[in-house]
Amino acid sequence: MIDKFEGKYDFLSNFYPSPIFSHIDETVYPTVEHYFQAQKSMILSERKKIAAAPTPGKAKYMGRHVQLRTDWEFAKVRVMKYALNEKFSNPDLKEKLLATGDEELVEGNWWHDNYWGNCTCEKCKNIIGKNNLGKLLMMLRDEYREEEK
Repeated sequence: MIDKFEGKYDFLSNFYPSPIFSHIDETVYPTVEHYFQAQKSMILSERKKIAAAPTPGKAKYMGRHVQLRTDWEFAKVRVMKYALNEKFSNPDLKEKLLATGDEELVEGNWWHDNYWGNCTCEKCKNIIGKNNLGKLLMMLRDEYREEEK
């Protein structure tokens, strides 16, 4: 199991540098995190500000303060899947993802994110996270394997 997206596996993190182009607003976002946070809003100026954020952490912070689009709860997984598809269309990153083999990918964290990952802090230690980011990454890895057959 790969349960931390850091060190050798930092490329799995949404904070990893990987430009994502949005055809909708014709903007390049520096990371999946920038893209994902920007898509929470339908207001172009808010999206552009997030795209220009100096770090993925700042983009994440800014994404918590936008006018949330009304369909966000229904759209967020689709938005993440698009961003991951774009990120791993980079041949080097795709190869790294495939090199994880059959390992279970778990976005282990300490910031209480049990939707996209699995928080291991004292408060959350008895909660099993949904690990939706890890599941999307494994699904994408499986799709790439199928393409290679």
